[in-house]
Amino acid sequence: MNCKTLLLSIAVGMAILIAGCGGGTPISIAITTPPPASLNVNQTVSIVATVANDPSESGVTWTCTPAGSCGSFNPAQTASGSMTAYTAPGAPGTVTLIAASTKNPTKTQSASVTINSLPLSITITAPPPMSLEVNLTASIAATVANDPSNAGVDWSCTPTGTCGTFTPAHTASGATTVYMAPRTSGPVTITATSTAEPAQFKQASVTINPVATVGDLTGTYTFFVNGFNSFEFPYSVAGSVVLGGAQITGEQDEFSCPPPPAVCSVFPLDPIAKGSISVGSDGRGTLSLTPTSAPPETFSITVVNNKHILITQFDTNATASGSLDLQTAPTSVPSGGNAFALSDPYDEYVLGGVLTSSGASVTAITASEADDDIGGAAHFGFALTCPVCTITAPDAAGRGTITLTDPNVGSMELAYYVVGSEAFRLIEFDKAAFLSGSMYGQGSGTFSPSTLAKPFAFAQSGIGSSTGTGIGVWAAAGQFTGNGTTLSAGVADVNQGDGMPVKAGALSTSPYSVKANGYGAITLSGANTDGLANFGIYLVDPAMNVADPNNPSGGGGGVMLDLDVDTIGVGFAVPQTLGASFSGNYALQQQGAFVTSTAAAFYGLVGQIFASTTTFTGLADYNELTIAQNAGVTITGNNTLDMANPGRATSQVTINNAATPNNITAYQASGALLLDVDVDSTGAGLGNVALGVIEQQQ
Repeated sequence: MNCKTLLLSIAVGMAILIAGCGGGTPISIAITTPPPASLNVNQTVSIVATVANDPSESGVTWTCTPAGSCGSFNPAQTASGSMTAYTAPGAPGTVTLIAASTKNPTKTQSASVTINSLPLSITITAPPPMSLEVNLTASIAATVANDPSNAGVDWSCTPTGTCGTFTPAHTASGATTVYMAPRTSGPVTITATSTAEPAQFKQASVTINPVATVGDLTGTYTFFVNGFNSFEFPYSVAGSVVLGGAQITGEQDEFSCPPPPAVCSVFPLDPIAKGSISVGSDGRGTLSLTPTSAPPETFSITVVNNKHILITQFDTNATASGSLDLQTAPTSVPSGGNAFALSDPYDEYVLGGVLTSSGASVTAITASEADDDIGGAAHFGFALTCPVCTITAPDAAGRGTITLTDPNVGSMELAYYVVGSEAFRLIEFDKAAFLSGSMYGQGSGTFSPSTLAKPFAFAQSGIGSSTGTGIGVWAAAGQFTGNGTTLSAGVADVNQGDGMPVKAGALSTSPYSVKANGYGAITLSGANTDGLANFGIYLVDPAMNVADPNNPSGGGGGVMLDLDVDTIGVGFAVPQTLGASFSGNYALQQQGAFVTSTAAAFYGLVGQIFASTTTFTGLADYNELTIAQNAGVTITGNNTLDMANPGRATSQVTINNAATPNNITAYQASGALLLDVDVDSTGAGLGNVALGVIEQQQ
């Protein structure tokens, strides 16, 4: 072997020896898909590390510092080149992510990551509706995220001062507030602002819709009011007006009585030369009419719906209350059975009952059964004696005539104005007497004592004896349920201004009767009703709503008379639904008189309130005739349910910020109708006597 060969052999052998002893390239690791330099708390990213020179392919083990608060890996051990999901911790700070060779843990690579807090944000999680009617409410909520102080939400809106209110105006994150829309319509922006960071806010737009607009009132309407003139004597107007055109036109009948011995002024078939009407967002407005012969009339109005408006005369000539109702069947003639109730306070005379007619263009009254009371002398169950008892067809304005004879008084002629096929407003124009009131069809219904064998609410008002201890007028409201022969339950509140107002006087065990023609009577003892004892009740079509004649719901009941020696009056009874709610927008109206030690006046009030079961607030026009016409006065009140008499509630109502509230009792017929009576009377000849209605706006 030569020398070169020997040296080569030695070199190869040494190489083999070195390889056999574990020599070669060392294991290394690299983070090949690194995390970003910064992450938000709880944010997740994918990262990858690759191990080189690891024949065992043991992979990568993932850890981080500071231990326990640096986040997590899923999975915490991966194959070389495989992904793990790193989730940042929930608190801000700096963490170090470490990728180590599972085979040789001394081989590592790390990456530093800054963990940032999430930015605070706010979201309206329970938004308001896109539109809301004036005064109504909506529950809304907003949630603030990433607010370590949990400071909550501040609520506001624009335009400031006319955009509504929040209860409460500050809430915890996620908690609800009740937004109440303003009284005026228009666009509103609601803003939810983070209390901790006011620069963070969210907004929602809401369109506030009016209850009604002038444009909703189109067509021919019948209007009708009763009350007292500036002489404090009876006054009544009935007529029709055409709304929706360039100019208001119409015709009316009116009577207005001065103190005796002067003669009452009567204006039959008086054309309305001009007029105007306005309606605000809450349904309150003004109707002004200028008849050709009678004095001008200004009415404050509140829209209940586009077919029914409450109106009260609001000028120095009179205070009188009633309604404005769309003529839905202007050519109708009273036909079939009809129930009617008429009052003439000037002559201390009431007349009511049922009558039947054929409905022809000129038709005779073929049957009748009626009651009257003339100065305390009552007559029951007589027929209208009719040498000439006729009903003529209405003219283009919806006005027709009725001629009839009360055998205890004589012949009389009345005008009627059509509301619908079964609803008519009546006013006498012949000066024989001065009756006014309403007549309603009886439909095809049959009547019996069982017709009253369910709950009813009723309201009545009238005049009292001039020799009594009251203030000359009275009002009553109540509820009753019959069982076929007697009232099995019932209470009433009565105020005659005699210092002894009755509150929840019991009516049970009082007998009543109803004939097949709808003619009925209720006889009370008078002991629990301040002397009110004898009532006529004349039943109407079960589909007829006597409070709102064009309303298809709430029908039934009847019109009523008080037929006593010392008191006479008119009113109505309607079916009662117990447990109804009292919430939302309502029109209200009240007509009455007050006497104090220093002042006295007849008055009328009409306005609008928002009710929330136990409280109500609103605005009204208040005509204290001979004293002042008060426009836009505030109305605030509470509503306390009488648990012993479901359907009855008492209220203290403050009008125009008066120091002393009025004590009002309300009987709720339904969620759409309440009947109320003022029960204030501090002594004989002193008090506030008034009757009113509260009707839900629709």
